[in-house]
Amino acid sequence: MMHASLPWHALFLSNVWYATHGPEPWALQHLWTLAVEEQFYVVWPFVVMALPSRHFLKLCAALIACTILYRVCAFALGKVVVANALPFDSIDALAAGALLSFLSARGWTAPRWLTWLSIPIGLAGVVVQTGLRPGDLMEWVVFEAALLLPLTMIVALASKGQLLAILANRLISGLGRISYGAYLYHLPIWAVFLSLGARLGILDVSRGPLTMLVVGASSVLAAFVSWVVVERPVMAWSKRLTSRVPA
Repeated sequence: MMHASLPWHALFLSNVWYATHGPEPWALQHLWTLAVEEQFYVVWPFVVMALPSRHFLKLCAALIACTILYRVCAFALGKVVVANALPFDSIDALAAGALLSFLSARGWTAPRWLTWLSIPIGLAGVVVQTGLRPGDLMEWVVFEAALLLPLTMIVALASKGQLLAILANRLISGLGRISYGAYLYHLPIWAVFLSLGARLGILDVSRGPLTMLVVGASSVLAAFVSWVVVERPVMAWSKRLTSRVPA
């Protein structure tokens, strides 16, 4: 199953693989989120170039509304697991990010009342979610939609003011730089850790703070090595290549 899925992962079609083939291989399941992002980035620039800017806000609002409708329809058809892996389920968050970027570029600042409103909405969503089953209509549709506003406000606040100064700290920004790699490697590293635990006769290595600490530290280390050996040289080469292209 692992070998059969590799071409799908290489082509950023991991989400399609899991939607059509089930949850295996589990060690690469997290790649579906990266696939959704890449699929969005392939299409979105052409949408932005073709659409007059005066219609951009309407488009983002329509995409968010359509995502909620998509989830309701998927739930009614009993296709929550499949629908969750496809890009349509994540369009609301991507559209909210695009909307925030569009408004911020035009000097928009979130009004204080909207920021304060997002706090009880987010807290209520978290509290309600703890009592819901995964895949429940309220959990999948209402909870995810309710979190969209507070999460968007967090991103808006993090892009300016004191919070931006904190996030600009050298250590935090360094972790942010390698966070993509840490996310990419953490499940395969966990799978290796479980395999070694089974071979050594350590039965309960799948849970617990020690496991999380070892897997987390190993993921950060792997991401750092990947950044130094692969990503940074490739990015430098890419900059040199593009600088030679005549304007």
